[in-house]
Amino acid sequence: MSETIESFLTAAHRTFVEVTRRAPDYFDGRPLRASDPPAGSARAVAAALGVRLSAVAAREFTAVDDLLDRRRHADVTGGAGRTDPADVTRDPGDSGPAGDWERWRRRRDRRGAVRAARAAHLARAMDRRVARHSGRAVRYRAGGRGPLLVLLTALGHTDEVWYPLADRLLPGRRVVMWDAGETGPYGQTWTLAGQLADFDAVLAAEGADRCDVIAWCSGAQIAVEYAHRRPQAVRAAVLLHGSYPRAGSDPSSAYERNLGAVCASVAAHPERAARALRALGGEAVPVPLPRDEHLAAVEVLARTPPGLDAVLRRPFRDARALAGYSRQLTELWRHPLPAAAPGVAPLLSLGAELDRVAAPEPPAALVPLLTAGHGLLVGATHYSMLERPEVVAAVCGAFLDDPHPGQPAAGGPREVRWSTAAAPITPSNSSGPSARSAPSTRK
Repeated sequence: MSETIESFLTAAHRTFVEVTRRAPDYFDGRPLRASDPPAGSARAVAAALGVRLSAVAAREFTAVDDLLDRRRHADVTGGAGRTDPADVTRDPGDSGPAGDWERWRRRRDRRGAVRAARAAHLARAMDRRVARHSGRAVRYRAGGRGPLLVLLTALGHTDEVWYPLADRLLPGRRVVMWDAGETGPYGQTWTLAGQLADFDAVLAAEGADRCDVIAWCSGAQIAVEYAHRRPQAVRAAVLLHGSYPRAGSDPSSAYERNLGAVCASVAAHPERAARALRALGGEAVPVPLPRDEHLAAVEVLARTPPGLDAVLRRPFRDARALAGYSRQLTELWRHPLPAAAPGVAPLLSLGAELDRVAAPEPPAALVPLLTAGHGLLVGATHYSMLERPEVVAAVCGAFLDDPHPGQPAAGGPREVRWSTAAAPITPSNSSGPSARSAPSTRK
């Protein structure tokens, strides 16, 4: 299919929205670049987005331009760059002369706002259920019909991190999710054994003996442990931006190294929690973007999307929360990753190119378990399920529909780079010159 102005503008609009959410003035004085755009697209981009489009060779692309390029080709080929049916729904008058492109943009913005509002209120549409074990009540949400899919969140966090992704995965699946357990019936720290017991209890409450799993951050290690200990219970699992215990030779982020040290100190001396919170500081304030366009493009994509502070800072909400989180994380990271074993479910790992929380590359001990491979979301951060739920849903949905071991099928989203024999997972102990040297309360 040949590229049309509308398909090009669809990719440009996605990129424009993602960038300007983080820096509303990013395109003031900065163009959007593309190679061989369709005739008339410069006028359409200017009318719809108020941005100047420059036709240049790919070697002149910034990270933002590269993201647009990947998306426009995904749109043309029918790839997962536009998996949401709302993205391809057209109405009379959606496109046309320059005056109509502004209207087209307004319609897309309204459509996106409706989708975001629906995801934000997803919890109200799901059933509230309770699973019980050992004197503990696990309150979880469930919705939809079909194969059971467990969304396993990180320690210290609530199921709110899953709403945009769950909204896209619900059709054809029974989705369950719950807040990560923090304390047990008698106030004790809820350890790895407790998290696994919660998992068992939810499956029992659902009357299920098997499930698929998508797990995020420290939840990924819990998912690996569960798949190893209950090989018959997990059909397939996606490990999203996993954070794991790492040997000295493993790739790790500055955030992971410093967070581990802070949590170990607070776990041993809980009275240090208040001082540690003060040292960690408050909400991060974005620094001005670099003057260099290539550095500015990387930095704007690496910023955490606004409006997520309350969700992402939950483990650091007060000294008591930090003390409990520190005990949990320290205990979890004392458990080495299990060795590969026959019968364990296919595991797919997804990292993010601009992740400054978890290292984009998995630790060496995990690589033999990744029978379905490892991919990197280009230009994405640790919070891809919140900022690019349509892409994550496409990748996860395709894998869970056909979770056979082996490299992912060709033709998936071009926003993902897969490790292959020609381009293997390459460990690196550096997370980049702009990574934080100390953890921030933005998680």
